[in-house]
Amino acid sequence: MTPEEYRDELVKQLLAAVPTLADFRAKWLDPVQREQVMKELRAQNLLPEIVSEAAQMGAYDEFDILAALAYGIKPMTRAERAAQFEGEKPEWLIQLPQPSVKVIRAIVKQFEKAGTAALEAKEIWKTIGVLKPIQQLKQGGQPDELIRKTKENLFVA
Repeated sequence: MTPEEYRDELVKQLLAAVPTLADFRAKWLDPVQREQVMKELRAQNLLPEIVSEAAQMGAYDEFDILAALAYGIKPMTRAERAAQFEGEKPEWLIQLPQPSVKVIRAIVKQFEKAGTAALEAKEIWKTIGVLKPIQQLKQGGQPDELIRKTKENLFVA
């Protein structure tokens, strides 16, 4: 199979599983649903990282690689997504207490370094460089909800 055929098959299978960009984004935001989509692709030996390496897209998150291939969006690097998040200053973020904002910004920095996987790694609370991050995040609301809002803003297509 040529690299082009591999890429085309990956796109075909992804579109069969998730027909629209809106559906893809919704599934991407949910770790369980995202893992199911990825598991289905991997079961067919379709690995986004192979396409990433071939296209020299190591600075991009899998979200951007797949969304660009299947749905035609202009891909953004992890650094561009992080900068966009910082630049747009979502209303919900502005209204949070500063300790919570500090934790969210540190989480966005982790995304910039390692992508989606970093947002959901159990070790994130130890690696973001903030003391008592969960307690600080709780000052602004439920940590799970704040992380979800962060991902929603990061993955604006």
